[in-house]
Amino acid sequence: MSRLESGTLSLKKDWCDIHELVYEVLKRLKETEITQKIDIEIPEDLPYFFIDQGLLEQVLINLVHNAVNYSPANTTITICASCIIDQLVITVEDDGKGFPQDEINRVFDRFYRLSNSKTGGTGLGLSIVQGFVEAHDGRVSLKNKREGGAKFTIVLPAKISYINNLNNE
Repeated sequence: MSRLESGTLSLKKDWCDIHELVYEVLKRLKETEITQKIDIEIPEDLPYFFIDQGLLEQVLINLVHNAVNYSPANTTITICASCIIDQLVITVEDDGKGFPQDEINRVFDRFYRLSNSKTGGTGLGLSIVQGFVEAHDGRVSLKNKREGGAKFTIVLPAKISYINNLNNE
């Protein structure tokens, strides 16, 4: 957080396969008790993106970890990725209770914890998400799903490469 705030965080961008990134995140989270179904929706022909894979991995770990902690067992957590023009769009959705409407605007604040949240944690997870996304000149947003649960949307501008499509031909 201090490197983010001081502007000294430097991105280490390289070409990234989002499929591999998402599966690496899930592999790292398997050490925790995931009792939800994880649904991954990523098109086969998604291009490579020129991003900092380590930072984006941490973003997804934080979001999925929160979804696991605050969603009931046997519900679904959905991770989607797509390319819209030259932007990477990733969503993480859960079937939990969602966020109190009056607290949604504060969830990305440092040290902020929802009034009804479980004990533990520092209240930095979502502020780190926002900081790492903004370091990519991107944006992250949160909204409650109409049918219940939360949906985080990440939009990152990025150079893209379709070299993976050539490898598959």
